[in-house]
Formats: sequence, structure tokens, C-alpha cells
Amino acid sequence: MDWTNISRATTLSLPDRLSVDIERLILDGKLAPGDRLPPERELAEHLGVSRVSIREALRELENRGLIDRKPGRGTIVLSPGEQSPMAESIGTAVNAAEAEIRDIMELRAILEPPIARLTAGRAKSRDVAQLRELVEAMEKETSNERYAELDRAFHQTIAQYTHNPLLALINEQLAQQIAPSRAKRYQTSERRNASSRAHRLIFEAIEAGNGEAAEQAARDHVLDIAHQIALAGREE
Repeated sequence: MDWTNISRATTLSLPDRLSVDIERLILDGKLAPGDRLPPERELAEHLGVSRVSIREALRELENRGLIDRKPGRGTIVLSPGEQSPMAESIGTAVNAAEAEIRDIMELRAILEPPIARLTAGRAKSRDVAQLRELVEAMEKETSNERYAELDRAFHQTIAQYTHNPLLALINEQLAQQIAPSRAKRYQTSERRNASSRAHRLIFEAIEAGNGEAAEQAARDHVLDIAHQIALAGREE
């Protein structure tokens, strides 16, 4: 891992910027669950920052459930909800459901709009910065596979930024069921562009702290996806 690629030009505080950049490495899969981060001293040297800034950034990531730090063992990357016994129970129940696409979209319509509303009222400046970077990455992406990864990260990150660990946990465990709605056969360039416009609207409402607009934009997005999937099904 080349830690020197982490950027630091930002209006965020240095610890917030560092936590956003390390979180992005986790979201992008460059840091996978089980990976070990370098010691604080090494990270500080690589990045040319103080150990205090590194420590604050790691504390933020630990509070978000993205890493686990233990003396003598170091810092390990986690999956969201990995340490919670509830995660396994929810995951087992969801995987046993064998949901159809229509059930999945109905579930998304129930969950995602109020989650977006909550995030609009609770997102911190570093959260908004992370969402902005995900939206901008999606707007530039041309690969269906990579776009689907960014799409999943965007929606999971919104749930995480409710700062309600149960909502983030449920959303993460349901992501495998949601995955079919992001399948390659539904992802044309036109569909990606439409999704990117919708994601931009959701993000801008969250950035503005407008819960009502965020909820409506998320609802419109899910309903549009359901409509496109229904059209694709009829064509098949």
C-alpha cells in the first residue's frame, strides 16, 4: 500500500481528511477486512503528519466500526458490523429469504428514503466530503462492475452516516440481496447516467441538510430503478 498517495488539500481538519481518505481505501477495497494498518509512527512518517493527527483519525474510524485496534496486535480493518453478534443473525435471516427482485425493490423503497433524511440531519463535514468523492467518482466511471461497487458504497455510506449503527448494520447485511438490482444486465450507459444524476440530487440534499429533499430524491431514485427493472423484464 502506497500511503503517500493520500491527499491532504482540503477544507477539513487534518484528522478528518485522513479518516476520510483511509475510509475511502476501505470502501474501494484497497484495504480489505483483515488487513493490518501500519503502526501510528510509520503512518505519520509516510504522510508527514503528527502521530496525534493519525491517532485522532484512527479513533474516528474505530468509532465508525471500520477498524479494530488492540495493544500489541495493531490495527485491523473490519467489515461494518463484523464484531456484532446481531450481524450474523440478521445475515442468516436475510440470506434465507430468497427474495425476488420486486421484494428487494420494495424493501429499498421502505429503507433508503428515511435513511437519507436522517443522514441529511446528522452528516458531519467529513461525511459530506466522502459522499462528494463517491458521487464524483461515479460520474466519471465507465465500467459497469466498478460502477456497481461505487453504487453500493454510496448507499452503504449514507446509511453509515446516520450514525445509527443498527441502520448501518441492517443496510450492510441487506446489500447482498440488493445486489441483483445492480446486475450488469440492468446497467447501460444511459442507466448509469440516470443513476449518477439521482445520486447527485441525493448528495446535494444531504449536503444542504434538507431531509425532506433527501428523502424524496432517494424515493424517486428507487422507484425509477424499479421501473427500469420492470421494463427490462418485459423486454426479456
